[in-house]
Amino acid sequence: MNYSELSMAISDWLNRDQIDKVLPMIIRFGQRDLEDNLRIRPMEYHPATATVNAGEDALALPVDFLEMIFLQLIKANVRYPIVGRDSPLVLYSERPSVTETGIPRGVVRVADDLVFDVLADAIYTRDWIYYRRLPALVAAAPNNTNWWSEQAEEALLMSCLNKASLYVTGISEGDKKKWAEASLITRDDLKFKEAREVTGGHVMRSTPFSL
Repeated sequence: MNYSELSMAISDWLNRDQIDKVLPMIIRFGQRDLEDNLRIRPMEYHPATATVNAGEDALALPVDFLEMIFLQLIKANVRYPIVGRDSPLVLYSERPSVTETGIPRGVVRVADDLVFDVLADAIYTRDWIYYRRLPALVAAAPNNTNWWSEQAEEALLMSCLNKASLYVTGISEGDKKKWAEASLITRDDLKFKEAREVTGGHVMRSTPFSL
């Protein structure tokens, strides 16, 4: 499903003729709602490594960043995982010196930066994996399709309809309830598929079942 097909489907389901101007925002809100509530494999991103110079105190977070999965520094083929994350108050209270150097082992988030617990004492290679927002679905190619529209089209459509029902006037309470429930069901289905993949295709039950 591409952007045009999704727009047409939303218009058909809503049965509203005058929503063309707000369709881009409905689609953006629908995709954002999925990304705010899911942490699944297609959202994982492992970018190219980068250099952290001696004396650096922070890493700038990318604009598509949602949540860290793993962060490590590498020097001379040795890995140094960043294993701690505290609040700024805790870090600055425990590490009052602004010139202390060493191997960074912890970070705090300050605005759009991850600040190290110490200044880097040498040149390192930064390697990280994080959850990100996927490129927004728009009318113009090449971003007129994305993973959501091609591999999770039902979840994206239901998410868009659910968001639209909150703002478009004249939607019946029955439709609002139906799309809210469908949005949750299709989202949970994506979580279930992710769990199956993580466990090698075997369903893991959280509670025992009885015959």
